[in-house]
Amino acid sequence: MQDQQDQAALIDALYTGRRDGVAASGLDNLQCSLEEALGLQLRVLERFTAGGEQLGGWKVGLTSGRARDRMGAGFRPFGYILRSRVIDSDSALPLDDILNCQLEPELCLIVGSALSGENVSAAEAKAAVRAVAPAFEINEIRVRADTGQAALLADGLAQWGIVLGPPAAVRDDLIHTTVEFSQNGRLVETKTPGETMDDPYLSLARLCRLLHAYGRGLEPGQPVITGSFCHHAITQPGSYRASFSDIGEVSVSFV
Repeated sequence: MQDQQDQAALIDALYTGRRDGVAASGLDNLQCSLEEALGLQLRVLERFTAGGEQLGGWKVGLTSGRARDRMGAGFRPFGYILRSRVIDSDSALPLDDILNCQLEPELCLIVGSALSGENVSAAEAKAAVRAVAPAFEINEIRVRADTGQAALLADGLAQWGIVLGPPAAVRDDLIHTTVEFSQNGRLVETKTPGETMDDPYLSLARLCRLLHAYGRGLEPGQPVITGSFCHHAITQPGSYRASFSDIGEVSVSFV
């Protein structure tokens, strides 16, 4: 791990990159463990909250498709979501404000009661959820793919924000939900992840266990996105919609 002066410069670069939507600098020679990288990410979050921002919620990373176990068996890192980047469905966003924008349909679990601890089970996690909502994660690619895993974690797993649709009732089987992703009214992709995606309640439990190592937990009202059904690079303005079977729809426009 770098010395304190180098760490301060790195945190400043990560904060500036995320705040301004520019490529994060100074990450090419980042030498730290994945756990230390998550600690750096939280220090960047502290910079935001010290400046008046609020923590909105969390993402659980590497839960689906080819990304699973990419950083180690069962390792599901977190990313923080800023409160100002929790966007209502049907909103319009300036595409130029988001660097290398990507859009991912995801299910979002809305926390109903505080949840924390190093031994939280999937059943306990589910009991703490008050609703399931259709969502988009908006990713902003600020770190080059060849910069390394630690850099990706320190930068918050490319998180920019989320778009939330109306909440629906909690239900048991979420991995067999089908999503239909449409662009400008045209169906682009249909996906049912099945066993290629972690159970979202297990993902929530894993998030609690990992946050516990950093002295944190989940709070009522926080949204937690739990894994990508598919992902699409957004290179031009347009309207995008994701319909989740038996759950609902979410939409966003880029202008």
